[in-house]
Amino acid sequence: MALAGCGGGGWLPWSTSSGSSGPYTPPGATAYACEGGKRLLVRFESDTKSAWVIYPDRQLRLDQVASASGQEFGRAGTTLAVKEGDTTLTEAGAVLFAGCKPEQAK
Repeated sequence: MALAGCGGGGWLPWSTSSGSSGPYTPPGATAYACEGGKRLLVRFESDTKSAWVIYPDRQLRLDQVASASGQEFGRAGTTLAVKEGDTTLTEAGAVLFAGCKPEQAK
């Protein structure tokens, strides 16, 4: 059974682009290595009032929300929490990316 949207031709953040030595990271984005071998891409706005989560087929803007510790961004049931060097992305209460740490520059 094939999944819609999983066909070739699109950019995949976990794949390597032709001619490169590692996974592609768009300009201005931060790449995170997460539990389970997952990779999360986020671009923080310079004013730190919003963050863009970069999915293979779209980008989602999350606005900064009040947080007792760390930074938290959210919109429509999706939350990106950056606390004490650990980043987590949840959607509708389900953790999609956990234990994310910024990738080391090569």
